[in-house]
Order: sequence, then structure tokens, then C-alpha cells
Amino acid sequence: MFYKDILLIDDSEPFCKSIQETLEDNDWSIVYNTNPESGLALLREKEFKVVLLDIRMPNMSGLDFLAELDKLKLVQRNYVIVLTGEITIENAVDSLRLGAKDFIQKHAVVEYPNLFFERIEKGFIWQEERIKNEKLAEERRRAIEESRLIVKSVGHDMSGSYYASLMLRLQTLQRKIKLFTAEVESCFDKIQQNCFSEDLRESRDRVLAIANEGIEKGNGIITLMGFFKELGEKLKHLGQAIDIDKSHKKSVDLNSLVREAVHLFMDSQLQANPDVKLVENYSDNNLNISASEEDLIRVFVNLVENAFKAMDGKGILTVDVSRENGFAIVNITDTGVGIPEDKLEKIWRPDYTRWEGKQGTGLGLMICKKAVENHEGEISVQSTVGKGTTFTIKFKLI
Repeated sequence: MFYKDILLIDDSEPFCKSIQETLEDNDWSIVYNTNPESGLALLREKEFKVVLLDIRMPNMSGLDFLAELDKLKLVQRNYVIVLTGEITIENAVDSLRLGAKDFIQKHAVVEYPNLFFERIEKGFIWQEERIKNEKLAEERRRAIEESRLIVKSVGHDMSGSYYASLMLRLQTLQRKIKLFTAEVESCFDKIQQNCFSEDLRESRDRVLAIANEGIEKGNGIITLMGFFKELGEKLKHLGQAIDIDKSHKKSVDLNSLVREAVHLFMDSQLQANPDVKLVENYSDNNLNISASEEDLIRVFVNLVENAFKAMDGKGILTVDVSRENGFAIVNITDTGVGIPEDKLEKIWRPDYTRWEGKQGTGLGLMICKKAVENHEGEISVQSTVGKGTTFTIKFKLI
């Protein structure tokens, strides 16, 4: 992986040769370059455990070199030790700010060679840790990506083709049972009642009871399939919420996005529930954030739907969007049942639902939290039982 242990960049060839001899005596491999631009080109192609860099060089100073290294996104993988004959506070601070890891005066290399070697060995250790962390990060990225694909695939099957296939079969079976029931009743209607024997009546009643029981159980399964369809949709959304690809983000106005989400859910609900009042307060100016519109609309629809459920057909739902200290703040407040204090931390868990006696998957708020965090935002909740709940979402403005 590493081309050599050390790359030295210094415009003094005599100094480079003396350092090379010293370090090779310590069994380290080293190459030097007296042209910083050539040294930069070398770092584009090859990796070194430690880079020793002079500050004062013609054409390109050590600070300029570090700035170019940063533009190329190579600072993160290089352990740069600045070597200079003239140390100043400004040089030291600027070097470290631009990504150097250490700062040594050239005369210290002569006077304290063992300390110089220790500082280089520290760079070797740093590289070992970096490689280890990069491997762990890559494994984590792959695990997240695999999880996302599995969750989305399962969700797609549960709410898509498998759901449709099973529902069509259930509906077909329901129709056949109803037709069979109608034929049995029609057949018995053609037989005169006085011709019925007691056994025949009992047989008819048993057949019709079994048929009706089949219809009732089929209806129960259809209701249950509706729950699994909702769960499948939530799993698809969860797969998108844990998506590590941020390329779908763009600049959006949070005012417009929240307004769209609110009316997407509430317009139809307000007509059916006249005792629910919607209050909306938006910022006078655009609040631009970097976001995926689809993901965040889903978040706000989910939060508004929860607020609506909590009020059970009567109350005030308030949506407030504002700016505060470089952040966009969204508050969604209901006057509903509220959440007990000991349950507030549990609402984000996938195994918890606060809708007792109502259909719910327990995934909604977990998806909201993950999606908000993927947008480098924060989501929090405050609630009082019997008075209502406020969800607060915070995003950094562009």
C-alpha cells in the first residue's frame, strides 16, 4: 500500500541527502524531492507513511503546499510533519490549521535525533490507526447499504407484488364462497319446506355457518393484510431513510416543503373533521436548506398525521416555521392526549407504538428521526399528558 516510509520535500539537496542517510540508517525507506510541485504530483499517485515538509521554498511555500494538498482531498490520508529553520507562532498555527500533524525545528533534528525518530514513529502509528478506521468505516458503509437494500426489498414485496397477489386470491376466494352460499340457499329454497328432514336442515345450517365463518375470517385476513401493506410501505421508507447516498439533496425552501406536506394530509381531513382547527405560521423569508424533498415531506406528513391522531377529531394543530441563529426551526404542536414522560424516550424505538388499540407499525417516528439526522438536523419532543405534544425539528440554513 505504501510506496515508501517517508517522503521529504525540501529545496536544499544537501539537507535532503543528510536526512536520507540518517533515516536509512534507522532502516526506513525514504525518497526526497527538492521541487514541491513534483512532490505534490508524487503524492497524487503514491502513499507514504510520513511526509516531511519544509516551510520556506521558492515557487511554492510549505503552507501553499498544504493548501493544495487540501484541495486535492489528500490531507486526510497524509501525516505531514513540518520542518523549518525559522519557527514562529503564526507558521505553527497556520501549518496545523491547514492539516499538518506536527511541527519540528530543523536544528532539533540535529540536537535531538531520538526525539525526531519518535515523532516519525508516531506518524507510522497514526497511519496504522487510519487504515484500521477506514476499513471499519467501509465495513459499516457496506453493512448499512446491505441493510437498506434488504429492508427496501422486503418492504417492496410486502406492499407490492406479494400483497397484490395474496389480496387478489383472497378476494377471489371470498367471491366463490359467497356464490357457493347463494347456490346452497337457492337449492334449498327450491325444495318445499315440508320436505325437509331434521338432518337436512342441520346439514344446510352447518354448510351455511361454515361458509359465513369463512367469509368472516377472510375479512379478518384482508384487514390484517392492510396492516402488512402499511408495514411494507414503512419498511420501504425506512430503507430510504437509512440511505447513505446524499446525491439526491438540493437546495429547498423549508416553508414551501412544510406547507406542501401539511396540506397533503390535512386538506381531506379538515373536511371530514370540522372540530379540528389548523393554524399555520411561516417565515416571511425563504429558509433554504440542503434536503431531499421526498424524504422530508414524508417526515412532516408522518408528524402531522400523528398530531391529528392524538386529537381524535377535536383540537388545534399548530405548524410554526421560523428562523433562529442560522437555523430553520419547525414546531408541530397538537392539543391531543399527550405522551407520558416515561414514554418520551421510547417513541423513537422500532418496537414501540403509542397508539393503544389503534393500528400502527411503530416505525414512523424511528423513520422520521433517521431521515432528519441524515439531513444533519435534530428532532426533539415535549409533551404533557392531557394537554398536547410539540415536535421540534431543526436544520442548518444554507
